[in-house]
Amino acid sequence: MSNILDYIRWRGDLTFAQDELNEVDSLILSELSYLNFQGIAQTAEGVPLKEAAARYFEEGRDKQKNTGDLLRPEYFSMLAQLAESRRFSDIILSSYVQKLEPEENLQFSAVTCRLRPGVCYAAYRGTDDTLLGWKEDFLMSALDTVPSQEEALRYFRQAMEENTGCRWYLGGHSKGGNLAVYTAVNAGQRAQRRLKGVFNHDGPGFREQVLKSAAWQAVQDRIRTTVPQASIVGMLLEHGENYTVVRSAEKGAMQHDGLSWEVCGPQFVHLGEVTRESRLADMTIRRVLGSLNDEQRRQFTEALFEVLEANQNRTLTDIRTDGFRAVRAMIRTYDNLGYEAKRALQSVAVKLLTEGFHSIQREHANRRSKPKEGATDAAE
Repeated sequence: MSNILDYIRWRGDLTFAQDELNEVDSLILSELSYLNFQGIAQTAEGVPLKEAAARYFEEGRDKQKNTGDLLRPEYFSMLAQLAESRRFSDIILSSYVQKLEPEENLQFSAVTCRLRPGVCYAAYRGTDDTLLGWKEDFLMSALDTVPSQEEALRYFRQAMEENTGCRWYLGGHSKGGNLAVYTAVNAGQRAQRRLKGVFNHDGPGFREQVLKSAAWQAVQDRIRTTVPQASIVGMLLEHGENYTVVRSAEKGAMQHDGLSWEVCGPQFVHLGEVTRESRLADMTIRRVLGSLNDEQRRQFTEALFEVLEANQNRTLTDIRTDGFRAVRAMIRTYDNLGYEAKRALQSVAVKLLTEGFHSIQREHANRRSKPKEGATDAAE
């Protein structure tokens, strides 16, 4: 089945002036934000994508390994194809920014894409491989606002000043989708009038009070959320908007990878609902979070990442690479935790196991209570 790389080849001859941005284009721009354009597309004036790609490969960035990168060879193939396509090669990449600030619990990156005169797309990067980025994601359940959300709003306001007269799309994959929605909700009425659409590609939702605000209602009809059928990340927290389920060629948690999403023409392959496993995970996490107050959620997050960051681990890859040495360091760190930190970890672990078991029981009971297809007809 086709994916976004096939789409670029198929749709590459039509400019954005000829055919407006669609959900597949949005995912492509969201994935593009994972590439490091530091020193290439940082200015407000920007550079055409084909020139940015040429410099990227000339400098050998496709061969470099940077802290936090989750890039596979397919990302570099995507960039090369975009540079050759009529649709994407001349879009202007500008105002690229990347920030990692451990003391602030901040992981943030974004790039502005000028699709054609008067139309821009702010692409927010999702969570990378850094433990810092994942910690910030966990804190979303405990805090009204996390640092990357505030940074995303500042970024958009600056981008609007640099691109006066533009109408805007906002979008991102994973946490980037959450940042796009947060920005749209909090940008203010004047900025909201300039929004053409907001794309959340398998990004987490928000705390319930956000969805009750007038600011949310003002942009709700422009928010387009897509999740794969086995979504976990995209089902976290609350979604006030309807979401579209798309088919992925991968299984389980690997479906979060946007390169696995199947494409048919100018849209994804749409499905009716998420899988049973996704519903079970969503049900379990909701019940566990609902049983914890904000301070308990924060304590759990701080304790968990204190353990994960043992042995000076900075990324998930560090933990995988160190293997048993990393595990031993994490065990030692756990043993040295204070009473409250240990209790926070143990309590959530027990709740996850208990609620997971109960969710399976409830799902099984619901399935047994539904009449089998054709049962009514047979009875008649």
